[in-house]
Amino acid sequence: MLDTLVDKVPVLPEVQTEDALSAYAATRDLALTPSLAAIFDSALPDRLAGALLSPTGDGRLTMGWAERVSDSTGTPLHPNLLPLLILDERSFACVVLSSADGPRLPGEGAVVRWHLTLDHTRAADQAAVLDTDCLLYAESVADELEARGPGIERMLNEISPAYRLQYVDAGKRPRDFVLRPTRIACQNVVIAYAAFQHDAAIDGMAVPAWQTCEVPHVAAHEGTRALAAQMLCDTFQSGGTMEIRFDRPASVRAKGTTSTGEVVDVDAKYDGHPEGQVPASLRRYGRTVGVGLGVEDPAAISPTEARELFLAVTPMPDELRQRVDAAVQVGLTTPERLCFTLMMPVWRAIELDFLLATTPRVGSILCGGADWRDRPARQAESELCRAALMAGMLRDRLDHVDSAAAASDVRVFEDDRVGVAWQVSPETAAVRFTGVAAGPVPWQSGRAAPLRLQPGEDLVVVPRTHPTEEDWRTVQQHDAPAGQRAALLVPRDVLQDALARAEAGGLGVLHCPDRLAELDQAIERKLLTARISRA
Repeated sequence: MLDTLVDKVPVLPEVQTEDALSAYAATRDLALTPSLAAIFDSALPDRLAGALLSPTGDGRLTMGWAERVSDSTGTPLHPNLLPLLILDERSFACVVLSSADGPRLPGEGAVVRWHLTLDHTRAADQAAVLDTDCLLYAESVADELEARGPGIERMLNEISPAYRLQYVDAGKRPRDFVLRPTRIACQNVVIAYAAFQHDAAIDGMAVPAWQTCEVPHVAAHEGTRALAAQMLCDTFQSGGTMEIRFDRPASVRAKGTTSTGEVVDVDAKYDGHPEGQVPASLRRYGRTVGVGLGVEDPAAISPTEARELFLAVTPMPDELRQRVDAAVQVGLTTPERLCFTLMMPVWRAIELDFLLATTPRVGSILCGGADWRDRPARQAESELCRAALMAGMLRDRLDHVDSAAAASDVRVFEDDRVGVAWQVSPETAAVRFTGVAAGPVPWQSGRAAPLRLQPGEDLVVVPRTHPTEEDWRTVQQHDAPAGQRAALLVPRDVLQDALARAEAGGLGVLHCPDRLAELDQAIERKLLTARISRA
């Protein structure tokens, strides 16, 4: 897109002064920061040739040109943004500056991403933070670009072909000490490459290859976040100390012909990542989420930093994040186990939220459950897990719309989420669902009085496998306030007793499609995964 705009947008004379940057900022009524001035007083303009925008008229790609390009696409720059660098073919990296005669902005000097075209996928990502300081950002981009060529060569021509010959074509599963390549793509566009292996000498992870990039249709830093999440999950599974080093030696050797006819003859040794330190893109992402990486050792992510990064890359609602932090603080479990549980996912977000809110046994459950010979503990954990699982199944049912019966002949399977949120009550172990579509609530039986939600009403469910009188009182308690309806949520084979009680009291009851035995089978699979997830 930028190549087309280069021809369409005219090149106008730029301000030519001894201090062109100050002059250009003055025309925008912006106050320069020391870090922005330091970029053009260093070797960075030469290192970033072709990407860094110039304040002068030397060449076509100048700050004024970028401003006119933005204006021509219908997304004019915000008055407090100064274009700094071409990020990709549809966006610029811009510096946040304060007005010359106004108060200083809190994020002054930070770098944000400005999209030239907006749609429903980019509108929420407009002006997303790329880095907290423009000088650090420019230095990190220069380091990243200088190492990109050797890194891509290493991945595509050495590590990946050797792995494909030795393991993919042979149908073998590699052990954790094998150098394993990984690739992340979105809409057929590769946004991340990496290769890592468990290093027994340091009981941690060695990473000789790591490359990410920004593309127009993917949110800022999403490639780095996804690759970091995968690397941290692998680090946890390998059973090490969570240390990740980028200066450890690694080697790859393979000779033969792949199933596609590709001739592989690789014998390479690496002294670590081409940058010789924590990759610039990863450090840049860490700064945006408040996690310093490579602070203790520039060539490594320490176990403490890895745990903080794991919490940052794991998406979770605010209330769940507070419960996760509280559980870590009191020592119920470790942050890496909680994050791994969500990322796999062993337990989904709503299920983990329910367990953290309602029981102190969550540490045992996340490690695989109590010993089968401890029957009382096992039964107590089973009751909690069943309730959490039913709540999660109901949330999935409420949050998705099946278009099979829609008026259109086209059935859509993507982007069919309603946006249902939840809130768990620790006192009553009830779950409030907000944003539920108005109308009849699913999972009702024809015998009970129909439960319908009016527009704007919330649904409160009390998930139980063996409901008691106290549970019915809890349902009545939540059904009383205006603006919400309440119901008991039970397995399918508990339905008869629940329906009889509901009919007698005029209360709602929802029946999960699964029976107790089926719920227990699903729970046992989760507990087994938790037991064997860490080496």
